[in-house]
Amino acid sequence: MTDTADLPQRIGKYRLDGLLGKGAMGVVYRAFDPLIDRAVALKTVRRDPADGAQAREMIERFRKEAQAAGRLMHPNIVAVHEYGESDDIAYIAMEFVDGTPLSTLIGERPCPLPQALAWFSDLLAALDYSHRHGVVHRDIKPANLLVTRDGRIKISDFGIARVESSTLTQTGAMLGTPSYMSPEQFRGEAIDGRSDLFSAGVVLYQLLTNQRPFSGSAATVMQQVLNHTPAQPSQLNAALPAGFDAVVMRALAKEPRERHASARAFQQALDAVQRDGAFSMPATQEDKQEDSDATILATPSSLQALTSQPGWADRSTRHGTGTGSGATANQPAWLQAILPSLEALLTRQIGPMAKLLLRKIAATSPDFDSLGRQLLEHIPSPSAKAQFEQQLADIGAEYLPATGAGIDRQASTTVTGTPAPVPAEAAPGDAPPPLTPEFATAVTPVLAVFIGPIAAIVVKRALRTAADRDDFLTQLAAHIDADAARQRFVEQARQLAA
Repeated sequence: MTDTADLPQRIGKYRLDGLLGKGAMGVVYRAFDPLIDRAVALKTVRRDPADGAQAREMIERFRKEAQAAGRLMHPNIVAVHEYGESDDIAYIAMEFVDGTPLSTLIGERPCPLPQALAWFSDLLAALDYSHRHGVVHRDIKPANLLVTRDGRIKISDFGIARVESSTLTQTGAMLGTPSYMSPEQFRGEAIDGRSDLFSAGVVLYQLLTNQRPFSGSAATVMQQVLNHTPAQPSQLNAALPAGFDAVVMRALAKEPRERHASARAFQQALDAVQRDGAFSMPATQEDKQEDSDATILATPSSLQALTSQPGWADRSTRHGTGTGSGATANQPAWLQAILPSLEALLTRQIGPMAKLLLRKIAATSPDFDSLGRQLLEHIPSPSAKAQFEQQLADIGAEYLPATGAGIDRQASTTVTGTPAPVPAEAAPGDAPPPLTPEFATAVTPVLAVFIGPIAAIVVKRALRTAADRDDFLTQLAAHIDADAARQRFVEQARQLAA
């Protein structure tokens, strides 16, 4: 804790007694409320109107944190007492927790099972309460879980939470900590409480095995979360009782509908394992009836269950979608020509389920254009979509020279159909503005305001493929969902080069 001589004496009514920490957004102090004679944690950010839209959006997100946590009163959630503004500072006065982040307590070996389950029970109780009150945390990780002196868990830091009816955090924004983010967060899709349950599953996996299920660089983690099934916990900790694998792996399912339906259901599954030593997945509605519109991009276990159903071989043969390698006799010549190359290309994007997905879509695609559009819907991220789209065009140009791929990479919309702002073209005779690593570095924090910590990954990938600065900004802007936000990002990015 910093000497008090280095601190401001007061913010609003609060006396500052020490420094608890510093982060990207601001500073957290230990403070004292003289009106009710209690210690508090005072989280602060600077508010300077001259900093423009970026600063205003940060303050709005900070205010939303107070809104999200302030509506929750639960023993396993850090309480928020007040939001206020004083001079050039916005602050949140929170419960002062004399505790330690769980991240510092995870040691060199798996946590003892009784302790891990006790902590995790607290976490699930808090998430059950939070979700029933319309708040999704979106950044569950050990660093945001405080262990109090009496050994209880308290969730902190609702800085990127989603509140029902809030429009600040929109579909398309990818926010969170990569190793704990759900697949739908990486894809920028709408989320609900099951996203928090995925993150909680990662925490439980780490407690039980002392390893993260997804690790490496941010780009590697993203690909693992979207496509890779980690080793079952018992493979890393042979002392785990029977049944825990199924509970944890269900929490880590790629599709939300395949996970535990709620935090309470997650806890009930853990209770059943402890009581009976086994766990059997209850049938979901999707298990009970065939849904021809169900997304095929599922976990390998789901695909295995699907293809092992009675009559699957009959259905696949009937529709011309056999799972064997190579084209079938009843497929058109253009499809037989491109199928091997297309299957290899798709496998690199989504893994071993590519063969099944390709043949299912090919059975109902009258031409290459339709096939390409449907496949693009299953590519997990906008940047991967852009790459896959170009590769489709290359395949079309090679095998279908008469018609080409039929997919215009320079269209004014992104592959997801969302209008993307295209920077103005250079005047005739003028060279496009150069793209430099320095510009990419400068634009990363600007993009992070709009899409969160995944910005660094997006920038790195666009830097490798962009032809010039305008193309670079177009690729980055395609990751922002709202039209106005996209335009604002482009304008702010251009100002960096002015």
